[in-house]
Parts: sequence; C-alpha cells; structure tokens
Amino acid sequence: MNKKNLFLIFIFSVSIVFSQEDTTQKKNSLKFSTGYTIGYLKNLSFAPVSKYDYSAVNFQLGYTRTTKRNKLVEFQLGLFDSELETNIIAEPNPRYSKIVLDMSSLKRVYNNSNFKIHLGLQSQTNISAYYKGDYFDVQQKLGIASRFSYAFTDKHFLSSKLTIPLVLFRASSFEDGFYSLGKYQSLLWTTEYNYALSEHFDITANYNFNYDRLQIFEAYRELQNQFNLGVNFKF
Repeated sequence: MNKKNLFLIFIFSVSIVFSQEDTTQKKNSLKFSTGYTIGYLKNLSFAPVSKYDYSAVNFQLGYTRTTKRNKLVEFQLGLFDSELETNIIAEPNPRYSKIVLDMSSLKRVYNNSNFKIHLGLQSQTNISAYYKGDYFDVQQKLGIASRFSYAFTDKHFLSSKLTIPLVLFRASSFEDGFYSLGKYQSLLWTTEYNYALSEHFDITANYNFNYDRLQIFEAYRELQNQFNLGVNFKF
C-alpha cells in the first residue's frame, strides 16, 4: 500500500472520529449569566420595618451533568450586593449581600421526543450579610424539585424548574432554629429559554422567583425576582 493511500485512509478515519464527536449528545454544560434582582425583605429581628426594598445586579455560575442513566446533577452559585431601602426610619440604608448555592439531583421519569420530566431533591444554602453591626444569616433548605423541559426545535429549548423546600435550618446573629412546614413556607421557581448558536454554545434568558416566609415572633419574609441573560457552554 503506497503512502498516498495511507494518507487518504488517515484523513478518512480522522473525519469519522470528529463527525461522531460532533453528533454525540453533550453531557456537561457550564453557564454564566448576569442580570437584575428586585426584592422585598422583612426581618423584624434586624429592624422594626414592615418591608425593605432592594435592587442590584446579580451574577450566576451554573454547572449541569447528565449521567449515563439520564439523571441531572445541577449546581448553581449566585450573588448580589445591594442596599435596603425604606422610608419608615431615618437611619442610613444598610448594605445587604447574599450568596446562594443550589444543588439538586433529578431523575428522569418521563421522556418523549420533545418533552422530559425530572423529579428529585434540591438543597439551597443562603448566606446573607447585613452591614449594620455586622449581622449574618445562614439558611439551609431541603426540598423536592421537578424540572420540565421542552424542545420546540433543534435550536429552541424551554425549561422550567419548581422547588418546594420542606425544612429549614437557620443559624444567624438573630436566632438559631430548625423549622418545617408548620412555621416555614417557601417556593423557588425558575424558567429558562435557550437558543442554540452552535453544537457547543447557547444563549439563555431566564427568570427566577424566590419566596420565603418564617412564622415566628420576630417574623421573616423575603420575595425576590431575578431577570438574567447568559451564555451556556456544552461539552
């Protein structure tokens, strides 16, 4: 066999390898997004204010792994830094910063050509800092989660995730405690639209809604809306 034939066989083999690699479904995705957060906070342990308003730019970094058994393992880290605003008291607006870490494991329970449903558990860790006497508030939540995914075409994709936390452990400058549904209610919801630019890149737009209510003597409530744009790298 001459060198020309060997070279042609080599080129043909390489093209097959890359062709197979391109058409293989990507098992990992890394996402970065940024956007705007609008929130409302009531924390009577911190101040006797019925409602603080706040708004800020937020940043999110997420990673998703699809296992061999089509389970979704998801991690997301988000943060923002803002001011708490109110007209009720004349004191300067305190700063309010928050870091949120979400971790979930979801098993696929339904699948057809376009529509998928995953169910499982989600953990969320919130670390908040109040810059008025250096107060802190750490909340650990655990609940059930479901993700619904629908592919309109090969390029247009919509996904929605609903989480209902069932228990909350709180350690803070104000109080420590463990709470269940009797005194604690919460809802986490996110909806995301993906547009595929290529085999490896998507652009994304998402909306996040978070609500927490703690029914104790010094009540705690927080409602938060987030609007984000980002890019998703699949590999």
